[in-house]
Amino acid sequence: MADEVFGPYRIGQLLGRGGMGEVHRAHDTVHDRVVALKRLAPALNDDAAFRARFRREAQVVARLREPHVIPIHAYGEIDGRLYLDMRLVEGADLTDVIARGPLEPERAVRIVEQVAGALDAAHADGLVHRDVKPSNVLVAPGDFVYLVDFGIARSASPAATHITASGDVIGTLDYMAPERFENGPVDARADVYALACVLFACLTGRRPFDADGTAAQIWAHLKEAPPRAGALNPAVPAALDHVIARGMAKDPAGRHESAGALAVAARAALAAVPPPGPVAPPATPPARTPTATPVTPPRPTTPPAPVRAPATPATPTGGTPAPRFPPAPRSHHRRAVLGAAAAVVVVLALATYLVLDHTSDLLAGDPGPASTSTTTATTTTTTTTTTTTTKVKLTLPTTTKAAPTPTPAEQALLAALPGVYRGNASCVTARPDAEGVTAKVACTEANEVNERFAPPVLAQFRLFATRAAQDAHFLAVVNARGIPRDDSQGGCRPTTHPVHYSEYWRDTSGPLAGDFTTCYLDGGAGHLWWTDSRTSVTAVLATAPGATEDVLDKLDLWWNGMILSRM
Repeated sequence: MADEVFGPYRIGQLLGRGGMGEVHRAHDTVHDRVVALKRLAPALNDDAAFRARFRREAQVVARLREPHVIPIHAYGEIDGRLYLDMRLVEGADLTDVIARGPLEPERAVRIVEQVAGALDAAHADGLVHRDVKPSNVLVAPGDFVYLVDFGIARSASPAATHITASGDVIGTLDYMAPERFENGPVDARADVYALACVLFACLTGRRPFDADGTAAQIWAHLKEAPPRAGALNPAVPAALDHVIARGMAKDPAGRHESAGALAVAARAALAAVPPPGPVAPPATPPARTPTATPVTPPRPTTPPAPVRAPATPATPTGGTPAPRFPPAPRSHHRRAVLGAAAAVVVVLALATYLVLDHTSDLLAGDPGPASTSTTTATTTTTTTTTTTTTKVKLTLPTTTKAAPTPTPAEQALLAALPGVYRGNASCVTARPDAEGVTAKVACTEANEVNERFAPPVLAQFRLFATRAAQDAHFLAVVNARGIPRDDSQGGCRPTTHPVHYSEYWRDTSGPLAGDFTTCYLDGGAGHLWWTDSRTSVTAVLATAPGATEDVLDKLDLWWNGMILSRM
């Protein structure tokens, strides 16, 4: 059977069905990408109230800039039918996750923290979600969570009520706050109640009130005391039950003041739990008898291999040097370090500097030093017959000289850094290292901590004189590695898609010309690049060595939350 065609979309697999319509996997033939397409159900197409509700969802999500709210690409009407084009998120909804059994308390709290972030963003915008429940929480790989279905979101103003013109209550009874059943205003505290119910469901694998029938459910929310998750799951500490009970208080005034406050209280409840069981005192170690003769380490059979400097690449006749990316560090660095058995502390420090030095060169796309100031480290290995001394040049800024006054271009770049780095003392200027680069800055620390994802160990920013130079540099980066372009899935999907680069979206108006991103593993570290066409700045983040695809995926999530969502 041929795929259904809906305007520029080829409709594929059904992903979900809700009160207002269906969500399908679809191929956007105009932008050549796979999306999640939500369409208003045909039976509701002529219902003015549902049409207004559907449009409200599009408008609500379009104006929310929070990592845990799925961004939308477009919305509108095709052949008289309303639709919403969203980023496709691979994963399962929380209902399916819970169906496999109660979650560990730490994981449950981690999920609730992310939902709370999305709710706080909506509440700050004057909106109440009104349908927080497990089936509206999508869990992507790595337990990154999205809150979806803002279709019945309403203003939190006192004039807004929860009853439709027909007198129907909109929402899901299992997670609905008591005030939703009464003729009073509904504000953000109704979402706090529902979030506490979701936390209970995560910890127990069932809804808070296991009553049958609509009337019984409404009565339970209005009259019954909040249930204890610890009675069903012994792993739940009593302190966490207290958090749920406060979140499910019948009187909205008795609840946590915000979704974020509930999440903070839940995290604190976990931190206050002592380790299970008594802690046995450490056993007294037996007395040690000193040996009369020290043990002599075995003599190495061959001296350590010397560290060789990289060869200088030849420049093609009549042109500028092509962008080069040095290979991964070879094992002779490690052999030289391992030979110094009598200087373990010195060797570890040197190894750390070598890793940072290689990462800096790798990100620069140039085998030359990243800075004119250098530090020299010396490692000496001694045996009974030979002595080998190796000097290694490290491209790290010295601390003995005062930093030079930034040039106008460097000042402009420092001012253009993302807020998570702007003004940080670790951000230092470096020598421009590519054609068209007027300034370069490297940072090793961020201004904020993300509770879920570790920051990169290094961030480099380059300011270009022209957009053409910026474009040429980025193309040189991806072409040197044979990275193809694919705008269908976003530029960094290491756990689900082959390495590629793509446009990225700042908001629902679509990508800007020249805005690209990509990520890959190289030299044992993860790298994420993006270009900012508005400022002519290209940036790259790097993880510590030993990165995996999962680590690289988390680096992309850190970038999304700490940088992209704030651009």
